[in-house]
Amino acid sequence: MIQHIAPHRFHNQWGQFSPADEDKIFCFSRREVLTDRDGHLPRYAQLKALGVEEYRYLFSIDQERYFLAWTDQRLELAGFFYHSDRDLRRNHPTRKALSGFTAVHLNQWYRANRYCGRCGAALVPGPDERRMDCPRCGNRVYPRLNPAIIVAVTDGDRLLMTRYNPRSGHSVTHYVLIAGFIEIGETAEQAVEREVLEEVGLRVKNIRYFGSQPWGIDGNLTLGYTAELDRSGGMNPHAEENELSDAKWFPRSEVPVPKDELSITSDMIRRFAEGGIR
Repeated sequence: MIQHIAPHRFHNQWGQFSPADEDKIFCFSRREVLTDRDGHLPRYAQLKALGVEEYRYLFSIDQERYFLAWTDQRLELAGFFYHSDRDLRRNHPTRKALSGFTAVHLNQWYRANRYCGRCGAALVPGPDERRMDCPRCGNRVYPRLNPAIIVAVTDGDRLLMTRYNPRSGHSVTHYVLIAGFIEIGETAEQAVEREVLEEVGLRVKNIRYFGSQPWGIDGNLTLGYTAELDRSGGMNPHAEENELSDAKWFPRSEVPVPKDELSITSDMIRRFAEGGIR
């Protein structure tokens, strides 16, 4: 999964640092990021002459530090081009994808929190941790995580998989697992029960935690679960037509395993196909 970068270490502790020549810089323009043709980020030494007045420290991987060029300019640099931030998913090795998704998450959070939601004053970076402070009313704003669940629903040697309705706005076209956001006032396990019932009209039992992963491109923290079909509530899935175009059971030997190895979705599907989830 995207967070599995061993033996390398991801350090997300905040620090009040200034960039050095070899530090890597994320430059965003809306939902695009500046890289060369091989997906490499520019170094600070290459950007010095462009007149960016502020750089915000993001994180480090091992001893390599990453910064955000804090500007509304669409920076131009010879040999570098803007690409969709979702292309960062294809970066290899995995630590490059993790760094890209995390940078997108923080960039979007910073840009969504320029002004105080309480009094409207301009926010400024906190002096001692990663947050934004309001100098007028004292409001403090911390990075936001959107908790979501994903669930592998099984019935013996069958796995329930769904496919999104193209009209729902999802870009994913292959079969996936049921997923959704945790709502106010409910536990993750209750979200599992609700999402399965809402999306396919089935009830589940024996809900078990599988694992989690950050998914910064959407600002999510995804919690993975397994669950068994409760046959007393029916056995045949009925796809919720606004969200899904199909929902069906796949025998273990016929499960369509995604090629992607970054997401918890792919990991859970692969584990089921290999007999690791029953």
